[in-house]
Amino acid sequence: IGTWKDDIKIDQEVVAAYIGGEIPPNAGAHSGRDWGAFDIRKEVIDRCPTECMRMEGGKLMINNRECNRCMHCIDVMPRALHIGDDRGVSILAGTKAPILDGAQMGSLIVPFIKAEPPYTEIKEKVIEPIWDWWMEEGKDRER
Repeated sequence: IGTWKDDIKIDQEVVAAYIGGEIPPNAGAHSGRDWGAFDIRKEVIDRCPTECMRMEGGKLMINNRECNRCMHCIDVMPRALHIGDDRGVSILAGTKAPILDGAQMGSLIVPFIKAEPPYTEIKEKVIEPIWDWWMEEGKDRER
């Protein structure tokens, strides 16, 4: 899963433009539907699973230490919020797919590893050994 380690970048002027209705939220994906004016509290802040955002003095504040990087806020306001520059990947393994419950999240085995092209080091030193181990140790219906 792609991720980053440093802070989410916030362009406060563009946040204000979203709030003022100058820029459509969700990259305009809901154009043509009248759901009323964009409400940053209702559509972004209150939907944050870690409650790491707040408005303070007309500015959006994010407690990046609490953020779990779900990317909802970035999806809603892609011109105002951007992922950090210290980019990499998190690696999970061992998901289950019960017939009634559907796919479930796996175990986080590598919280962060720097990802830089051509990604050979990640492939050879992390991914391939995990695949080899999983072929031997993985349980039925685990992915």
